[in-house]
Amino acid sequence: MDRTALDLPPLPDLAPSAMRLGRRRRARARLTVAGGVFGTVTAAALGLSLFSAADPGIALPAAPPAAFPSAYHTPVQAQPTPGQTPPEKLSDAESARRAQFQQQVSALLDELLPATVTDIRPVADEVSDYRITAGGRSFPVKLSIRPAEGERLQECRNIPAKRMTCEKTDLGGGRIAQVYALAANRPETLGSMVVTRYGRSNVLLSVSPSDTTSAPVSPGQLLTVVRDARFTDLLTYADAYPVQEKSTPVEGG
Repeated sequence: MDRTALDLPPLPDLAPSAMRLGRRRRARARLTVAGGVFGTVTAAALGLSLFSAADPGIALPAAPPAAFPSAYHTPVQAQPTPGQTPPEKLSDAESARRAQFQQQVSALLDELLPATVTDIRPVADEVSDYRITAGGRSFPVKLSIRPAEGERLQECRNIPAKRMTCEKTDLGGGRIAQVYALAANRPETLGSMVVTRYGRSNVLLSVSPSDTTSAPVSPGQLLTVVRDARFTDLLTYADAYPVQEKSTPVEGG
């Protein structure tokens, strides 16, 4: 991937979103987000395997070449979790490409998430991780788009013992999303998550609770993001030119 990064087409053009973002950002009181370690809503954290055996997926073209304005969101420098595998070493070109992708995601989430979210920042060197601020508190966001050809969504399940509900939603074009509300960190704090397939990739978008407060974004509000055509443009690009390594199966479930 490093050797070919310079030959890849530019990321999707979100300039209209960036213009609206500028107006929206000036209307908000922006808060500084401190880096730190958070518990996040992920399949692994729940002991779930959200994807399983073969599925042909949907073949989709790469996003059209376009330019993108300068960065809006200063990355958060998060402290590594003890025992966690350090981020892979990347070429300068590949690091810049992934950072630009994070800026695209940040700009679009800033456009589409509720106005109660007053700040969003990418996490440096962690392409799938972001931090949002709402009500003066920081919450982890994850957007994972991993190559996983041949996998499919598992059954959408409600698990009362884990305070987890799942609703299946038709996204059109033969695509299905699973929309989750689920407890994380502690039984009384809920997170939101949407899981789907796109082309050859597994897609997970989640907002986790803080230590004491449920996620400020509902499952339905996350689904609104996933349905947006500009979000689909980002998926199209990341599916054709991955920004993450190929996924490995999650044990459990």
